[in-house]
Amino acid sequence: MHLEIAERPGYRRRSVAALLIALLLPAGAAAGPATGLDHPFPPLRGEAPTVERVALGRALFFDPILSRDRDLSCAHCHQPGHGLADGLPRARGRGGRALRRNTPGLYNVGYKARLFWDGRAPDLESQVLGPLLSPDEMAADPVQVVERLRAIPAYRDGFARAFPEAGDDAVSLDSLARALAAFERILVSQDSRYDRYAAGDRSALSESERRGLTLLRSLNTRCFECHPPPTFDVPHATGIGVPGDDDGAGGVEGIAERRGFFQVPSLRNVARTAPYMHDGSLKTLDEVVRFYARGGGRAHGVDPARIDDQIRPFSLRDSEVADLVAFLGSLTDESASPSVPDSVPSGLPVLERRPATRTSESQP
Repeated sequence: MHLEIAERPGYRRRSVAALLIALLLPAGAAAGPATGLDHPFPPLRGEAPTVERVALGRALFFDPILSRDRDLSCAHCHQPGHGLADGLPRARGRGGRALRRNTPGLYNVGYKARLFWDGRAPDLESQVLGPLLSPDEMAADPVQVVERLRAIPAYRDGFARAFPEAGDDAVSLDSLARALAAFERILVSQDSRYDRYAAGDRSALSESERRGLTLLRSLNTRCFECHPPPTFDVPHATGIGVPGDDDGAGGVEGIAERRGFFQVPSLRNVARTAPYMHDGSLKTLDEVVRFYARGGGRAHGVDPARIDDQIRPFSLRDSEVADLVAFLGSLTDESASPSVPDSVPSGLPVLERRPATRTSESQP
C-alpha cells in the first residue's frame, strides 16, 4: 500500500503543497495569513514537516497497530468529526477505561510551547509518545511496535522515504514520534470567519459575533488575557478552580502554589470540542462563560489558592453571554481536517474498537 495524503471530495481544504509552503517559511516569517487584528501567526515550533513524513504520520495516526491490543489509534481520541477531540467528558483508554482528563483538540498544536493539560511535554515528539506508551492508554511496547511496523512492507517503504538518512534504522520509536509530530503540525486552523473579518472583510461576522468579539476584548470579561489572538491561548497554566483533586501543572512542577493549574486551551474550533475543561465537567460554551462570570471555582467553594488572580467575577446579561458564545463559533475552521482513510497499511479496522469493558471512572 502506498502512503498518501487523501483529499476529501468536495471538502474545502488547503492542498498539502500549500500547507507545506506555509510551514516551511524561514524563522521569523508568518506561517500563514496575517490574522488576529494584525497579529500574525508565529513560526511553527520544532522540525519542519515534509510531504513524506506527513504522509507516514497520517497513516500511523489512524492505524490501531500502534496499540498493544491493536484496537486503539491516535484517532480514537482525536476524531476529525469532533474537532480532533472525542466528544466525551473524559478520554477512554485501554479496555474502554475512563481516564482522568478530557481529550484536547489538536488544531494548531504546532504552535504550543507546552503540551498536555499539565504541560509536561515540551514538544510534539514528546507528547505523541505519552499516550502511545502509557499503560492506561495505547500501552505500546516500544520494541514490539517497531517490530510490527518493520514487518509491514508499506511501512518499511514509508519510513525509508521519510527518513532516508537513517538507512536500515529508519523504522524506530524516534522516527515514529517525528512522523506523527509532522502530521500534527499541519493540522492548522487559520481561515475562520473571524480571520477573514480580521483581514478586512467586515461582513464575515454577524452583529452578534462582533459584539461578542468586543466582549472578549473588554476589561470586564478580560478573556483576552488568557485567549489573545491569533492562537487564542497563552503558553502557561492557569488556575480556574475546577473542583477535584487533580494537581495539574503543580504536580508536574512540584510547586504547591501551582496545584490545580492547567494549560490554557486554544479557543479555535472550540465550538466543535464539547464538553469542556480539563475534566470535561461543563457541557456547553454557555456553561463555560457563566462559570468564568462567577469567578471560576469561587462559586463552588474551591480554595482561592487554586484560582489565578486573573480569574475574577464579572457581570454579563443573558444576551451578552449569547453574543460571546456566538463569537466563539466564528473561530471555527476545519479546512485542514484530515479525511479518515478507508484503510491503513496494517489492514486493521479504522476508527473501530471493542466495547468498553469497564464502566467505572478510573484514574491513570
